[in-house]
Amino acid sequence: MRTLFLFSLALFFSFQLFADKNPDPRSNRKSTQATRINTAPKINGTDDDAIWATLTPISDFKQYLPVYDVSPSFRTEVKIAYDDYAIYVFAKMYDPNPDSILGQLGLRDEEHLNADMFCIEFDTYNNQLDAFSFTVTASGVQIDSRESDGTYDAVWDSETRITHEGWFAEIKIPYSALRFARTNPQLWGMEITRSIRRYRETNQWSLELPETKNDLPYWGTLEGIDNIAPPVRLSATPYVLLQAEHFQDEVPGKDISTSVGGGMDLKYGINESFTLDMSLLPDFSQVQSDNKVKNLTAFETVFEEQRPFFKEAVDLFMKGDIFYSRRIGKTPALFYSVEDSLNEGEYVTKNPVQQRLINATKVSGRNKKGLAIGFLNAVTANTYAIAEDEEGNTRKILTDPLSNYNQLVFDQALKNNSDFYITNTNVIRNSNFRDANVTASGLTLNNKSNTYRINVAGGMSQVFTPGLTPDDKTINTKGFKYDVSALKTNGNFQWAISRSAMDDSFNANDMGLTIYNNYNNNSASVSYNIYKPFWILRDMTNTIQVTNQNNFTTHKPQTAKVRYNTFLTTSNYLSIWGDASYSFTETYDYYEPRQTGMFYLKPKAISGSLGYSSDYRKAFALDGSLSIYYADRDDSRNYIFVIAPILRVNNHFTFNITFRHENILNNYGFASKQDDNVIFGKRDIHTFVNSVSGKYLFKNNLSLSLVARHYYSQGEYDSFYTLLENGNLEPNQEYNENHDFIFNSFNVDMVFTWIFAPGSSLNLVWKNEITSEKENVAGNYFSNFDATFKEPQMNNISLKVLYYIDYQRLAGRRNNK
Repeated sequence: MRTLFLFSLALFFSFQLFADKNPDPRSNRKSTQATRINTAPKINGTDDDAIWATLTPISDFKQYLPVYDVSPSFRTEVKIAYDDYAIYVFAKMYDPNPDSILGQLGLRDEEHLNADMFCIEFDTYNNQLDAFSFTVTASGVQIDSRESDGTYDAVWDSETRITHEGWFAEIKIPYSALRFARTNPQLWGMEITRSIRRYRETNQWSLELPETKNDLPYWGTLEGIDNIAPPVRLSATPYVLLQAEHFQDEVPGKDISTSVGGGMDLKYGINESFTLDMSLLPDFSQVQSDNKVKNLTAFETVFEEQRPFFKEAVDLFMKGDIFYSRRIGKTPALFYSVEDSLNEGEYVTKNPVQQRLINATKVSGRNKKGLAIGFLNAVTANTYAIAEDEEGNTRKILTDPLSNYNQLVFDQALKNNSDFYITNTNVIRNSNFRDANVTASGLTLNNKSNTYRINVAGGMSQVFTPGLTPDDKTINTKGFKYDVSALKTNGNFQWAISRSAMDDSFNANDMGLTIYNNYNNNSASVSYNIYKPFWILRDMTNTIQVTNQNNFTTHKPQTAKVRYNTFLTTSNYLSIWGDASYSFTETYDYYEPRQTGMFYLKPKAISGSLGYSSDYRKAFALDGSLSIYYADRDDSRNYIFVIAPILRVNNHFTFNITFRHENILNNYGFASKQDDNVIFGKRDIHTFVNSVSGKYLFKNNLSLSLVARHYYSQGEYDSFYTLLENGNLEPNQEYNENHDFIFNSFNVDMVFTWIFAPGSSLNLVWKNEITSEKENVAGNYFSNFDATFKEPQMNNISLKVLYYIDYQRLAGRRNNK
């Protein structure tokens, strides 16, 4: 009945999709012209090329922030030209006080710099679905992105210059950096934005609505581009790597290793819409270290993706929530059970912590009819641990087999920025390991003004587990999930209702991420948002949400709470946020016991948080937050305090420090299993996380950065209990195992980077890692911090040189000779 009610409610509100009275934002769009030129300007940040004097500037900008739809503080003029190879843009940002123009240096693609910015964006298919964004700061930092791919990285040219009139930006965007249809004349959507950082002011050529979720329908159009053709898009980035690693190993003489390697990334434009990306013999030794934690929950620790190949152009593959790139190159399946495979007298001399990735390939893009296609394939080799006996004989122990990972995605754009997708992941493994196949599909419908939306999605998983002997049949375990929601996404007043479910057999973990399953989830929220300044505030959002989650199998409540959260920014750019939630009934936790059919009755509880962030324009800024949790039944308490000062010494040097302290008192959780009993423990957990990050920019293409982090967690168990069938706990005086712990993780990443040519770089990286865990909880934080550096540590130093080779640039050089 609950499902039927929510479905009926969604249908009731969905009439807005067909009876919408709001105007179509695309019915009255601004337009401007690009001018064809015969001689390309020299990109030097000045308007001394004769062509710029012949063009009519775009200057009709409006203020978007802080005051909506008023005249900008300063005039902006933009001129656009093109030829057979590229788009050229010259922007003049007038400013009567050029010495006040902010110009912090930064790494490429580093956003949120304390610097004035100029941005031009192109919706090259003019379908309000995708766009390319090119930004330069007054200090010359390049930032690019793509609406469908936040990690998009292109090679283009720009120069900036501060003068007595303000500051200038000159940009050349080669067609190889864009995707557009093979049609003439071209009609592109376009937006131009200028940021005056010291005023926190944003000015736009085609004014967008602050409350909209999709800005593209509000963009203007760029006309006049004719007789151009998509170029051959072919580039290669070969690399050479020299690496040395030292680890204080228990095996004498085997604590130092060196290696020399190489590989290549290849990009090829199959046509004007689709791109092939290949990584041959990839190496990820220089990616930033993972932030390790002590995990006492029933769920796995989820790490962010740091590898460039799996961060770039992957938004399409996230459709359906069945892809998690860290599964490729993961910890081998039998990594933790190698000791069980040893013969008498053997010991482990090598046990790789990751699968070895041989190659990875992806094809992605969207054609002019709005159909996006994505294909990803990756192959990992057999992974072996090495065992050695007392006589020096060695043998291999297979910890993960040769594996083939595949994903195929189709996403069809529909009217009003709606879309329909279907995606499939498939994992095939050798050596009698399990295989998996997962399919998901979804439909999103928006009304004409993009004010109301309906989402319907679902998925099915299949896991094929081989029998223990060749005569045993393979077990095919099937599971499913679904999600339906209706939303109002525009305007000051917004709302959402949703219903989702996942049965107890759905499992996408072979190539995706299923944190937990076996639930029904119902949720409803309303929000009121203020986008224009009032009183002492610049903007404010307020949301109330009610969530009711129950177990899919037993229908017992797993979550039942109401939550309020707010976010506001004052007139002096102090941001404040907070939330409060109340779990208004005892709930059934089927996950913490780690045993099918068992549950733990969680108490009613209240929680809340309050945070702030000061004005980043100032040389010193301060972020901080305080979170609390309290459950009266168990007198369980949780306090989290975070403070993060940010110091910008000058435009070259910036560093951040973060202190985080968490106290969890009288916490009840899983400790162990004893025969058929589940043992819970009452514990206090104290966690400190201290991190320092800093960077010094000699120039925008020459930098030194440092990230250091120390994570310390100490747990002390006070008493133990047996979990009863009714979810309550019974004191267990006989259980006397020691579960106290002190966990330390310390890592340093120091990176020197020289970008010596567009797309080409030299990277020198030093990484240090220490991880330790012990049962003795004697001492305090400072004494244990001291002891951490006496533990075995890994030191790795590597030099990597990448050189970008682009077919169009090589062809251009030949033509200019």
